[in-house]
Amino acid sequence: MLKQIFKFSFVIGLVLFLVPIISDAQPLHHLNQDLPCINKNYNLLAHVAVDSTLREPLYSIEELDTMIMKLNEFFSPICVSFSLCEINILEDDYSLGRVVNEPITADEQLLELKNRFNLRRRINVFFLDYISKDYCGVSTFEGILTEFDANIYVEQDCMDDLGGQVAHHLGHTFGLRNTYDPGTIELVDGSNCTTTGDLLCDTPADPFGQSTVTPEEQLLIDQGLLQTNFIGPSCEFVYEVKDPNGEYYQPDMGNIMSIYPCKCGFTQDQYRLMAETILESKVKHF
Repeated sequence: MLKQIFKFSFVIGLVLFLVPIISDAQPLHHLNQDLPCINKNYNLLAHVAVDSTLREPLYSIEELDTMIMKLNEFFSPICVSFSLCEINILEDDYSLGRVVNEPITADEQLLELKNRFNLRRRINVFFLDYISKDYCGVSTFEGILTEFDANIYVEQDCMDDLGGQVAHHLGHTFGLRNTYDPGTIELVDGSNCTTTGDLLCDTPADPFGQSTVTPEEQLLIDQGLLQTNFIGPSCEFVYEVKDPNGEYYQPDMGNIMSIYPCKCGFTQDQYRLMAETILESKVKHF
């Protein structure tokens, strides 16, 4: 009996000890009193391509409804929600779902989709089979500021779940950059966080796409002794190349604006920036 009581007390003590550690390790936010409440609902118009065999829509109504539930969960901390106002099945031509660089460029094909099917004062989301040279989709940075550019094009062949994929592009639409920037090198200590990466300081430095390999590290890479993949099983970060100061990177693998397929939230600064961009928009979407 005493042994059982001791074991129970030990387990409770261990849980209480671990709770603050787990809490501190997760900088992604949900409901928070310090964040602005926009109290805004956006209508999403879903343009769904069909497959080339049975001409069936790439996504079902149930899958789209699940996506909406996920989006509302992601954006609830700033009181922004989404409704699926209409589903437009692109059933006339299955080739509309494959955006390739022939006979015209991919950009021209996306523009053609926009000109043919867009409705104004909606966030138009095109669910496509494939988009040439683009990973997971295309969206316009700060597109919510005009009634013509709140458009998102996502592709089916993507590691991200549909809710996380669309949330990522809504982040761009509302003014967020990717957590990584191949053109800059953000330092782990955050000393250049306002001028590199996504220009936000509560998102840890993300080395995806960067090239900061020293000659010594390159030798270890060639010998197979240094890990240069970014992600391992279960979404753990396995990249072993250090930043120019010799510090290991520790990005938020669950950040929606990262490239990693483990999306679970935004940070406070990301929420604030999206809220500022939405409030700046003069377009009355409904």
